[in-house]
Amino acid sequence: MTIGGSLNTHTPGLLSVIVAAEAMQELPDTLVAVRPELDAMGRPYEVICITDGRDDTVMAALNLIGDDWPELLVLGQRPWRGDDAALSVAMRRVRGNPVLTLAGWPEVAPEDLARLPDMLGDADMVTVSRSNRPQSRWQAWRRRHLTRMLARLFGQSPADPFCRTRLARRAVLDDVTGFGVRQHFIPVIAGQRGYKLTEVELRGVSNEGHANARYVFRPMGHFVALLDAITLYVVLNFLRRPLRFFGAIGMPIFIFGALATAVLIGQRLLGDALADRPALIFAVLMVVLGVQIVAIGLVGEIIIFANSRRLRQYAVREIITGADRSVCGMPAASNVIAPLAASNDG
Repeated sequence: MTIGGSLNTHTPGLLSVIVAAEAMQELPDTLVAVRPELDAMGRPYEVICITDGRDDTVMAALNLIGDDWPELLVLGQRPWRGDDAALSVAMRRVRGNPVLTLAGWPEVAPEDLARLPDMLGDADMVTVSRSNRPQSRWQAWRRRHLTRMLARLFGQSPADPFCRTRLARRAVLDDVTGFGVRQHFIPVIAGQRGYKLTEVELRGVSNEGHANARYVFRPMGHFVALLDAITLYVVLNFLRRPLRFFGAIGMPIFIFGALATAVLIGQRLLGDALADRPALIFAVLMVVLGVQIVAIGLVGEIIIFANSRRLRQYAVREIITGADRSVCGMPAASNVIAPLAASNDG
């Protein structure tokens, strides 16, 4: 086992496998189960396993596995900031392309992992939907409703959003992991940013392989996931258009306050007394609140405009030349100049 390693170098033809999960008893067994299938792929690979370094039992088990597995790199992170932050840390040590992410517990049949590289093709990410997966009524309910929520908010959703097994190009994960949200939302972010996604159905783990895996219900985790979904919706849709977001909130409040104020003023002109009615104060406060919310959006527009040159507006997948440059006295160039080249132009 190697602790450390070079940061962000590139090795052509290398498959990188990332397992970013908290310390759990299933983690060593999961690595042992996938090793024969990775060896059978017939291509060089590396495995980066990052977990909570405070758990001495799990770290000792991983150390024992790594003694005769030179492709395994184990990172014990302290303090532990969660699976999602660990994935970002692991991406800084990835050397291969594409990148296969796995959960720290059994999700899919290990012998089906070899299908993923063939499914990538010209896509940017392959997501996995598990078939014949044993699950409780609660797990089926939350999977169904999370899929519906993501589809309503973002217009698309993977069929199995809780499955962390996915294969993606390195540039894609470099781009989407910086959002700092739960791994369930990675395919949604990639789709919103224009990457091409495809989905494959793999067999879920058998009942025997699933027996040792435990499901832990965490109410706070589900609440945080809901907040992450709302945050993503705002960031992906209104980051460069803050006035549309704040205007959609502030304008109805302003209009309501203005109409209420106009009605009260009309009643006063007709002789009704307003001295003992707090409605006028409330209506004026609604007008002020609406103006303030819209003003926040205007300030956001000014900030975005001032920093627009430094914001990544889009990514160019490839540039194809349409004319033969040699005819014009210019040096010949390849048709594909810069795949996935980032652009900062507005």
